[in-house]
Amino acid sequence: MAGLSINKLLKILFSSPQNKDDGLNIRKWFLIYCLYLAVLCIVSSISFRHYSLDPAQQTARLFWLIGLYMFYFSLASTFVPLPTSWFVLFLCSPAGGLTFLTPISRIIIIASVGALATAISHINEYHLSSYFLRLGKINAVRKTKLYNWSLKIFRTSPFLLQVVFNVIPIPADPARWIAIISKYPFRKFFLAHWSGRFIRYGLMGIAAELLKLTIAQIFILQALLILIPLLKLTYQLIRRKLSQPVPLDT
Repeated sequence: MAGLSINKLLKILFSSPQNKDDGLNIRKWFLIYCLYLAVLCIVSSISFRHYSLDPAQQTARLFWLIGLYMFYFSLASTFVPLPTSWFVLFLCSPAGGLTFLTPISRIIIIASVGALATAISHINEYHLSSYFLRLGKINAVRKTKLYNWSLKIFRTSPFLLQVVFNVIPIPADPARWIAIISKYPFRKFFLAHWSGRFIRYGLMGIAAELLKLTIAQIFILQALLILIPLLKLTYQLIRRKLSQPVPLDT
C-alpha cells in the first residue's frame, strides 16, 4: 500500500496532463520560482555574513532583512499558511530591524517588497492550482451552485474584488480561488494582488509607526490573530459534535 501511495504521489507531481488550455508553462514557472528563492537565500546569507562581521554596515543589514522578509512572504500562501503580520509590523516599527531608515522610507520599502513577494507567492499558488485543475482534481468545484453564484459576483468587478480581499486581513480569500479556477489572466491577477497587499502592508506600517509598537506588543498581536480563529474553529467543532445525536445501544 505504501509503495502504491508513493507511486500515486510521484505521478501527480511529475505527470504531464494533456489538458493545457490555460496557456501556462508550469514547469518553466516552477524553475523560475525555485531560482528566485535560491537567489534570495544567497543574498540574505551573504549580507548577514557581512553584517555580523561589521554591524556598522547598514546596507548589509538592509539586504539581509529584506532578503529574509521576501523569502518568507514568497512562501506564505494557502498551501503554506505562515503568519505574516508580525514581520511587517516588526520591520516598520521604531523597535524593528530597519530603524536606520526614515519612517516613510521604511514603510514604502516594506509595503512594496512585501506586496511583491506576496504577489509572487500567489502566482505560485495560481500555477500549482492550475496544475491540479489540469489533472481534474478540483474540477468538480466548477459544478457547484456556490461556485457559480460566487463567479457571477466575481465577474461584476474581478480586479477590484481581488484588490479589496487583499487589503482586508481575513484568513481565507475566496476571490483568489475564484480567479484561479475561472482562469482569470494571471498578469492582471499579479497586479491586483500586489496593489491590495501594498495598501494593506502600508496601512500596517503606518499603524506600527504611529503606535510605536514594541516587539512584545507585535508578537502579542500576532498571537491573538492566530488564537482567535483557532478558538472560533474549536468552538464550532465542539458545538457540532455536541449537536450530533447519540446512538442508542440496541
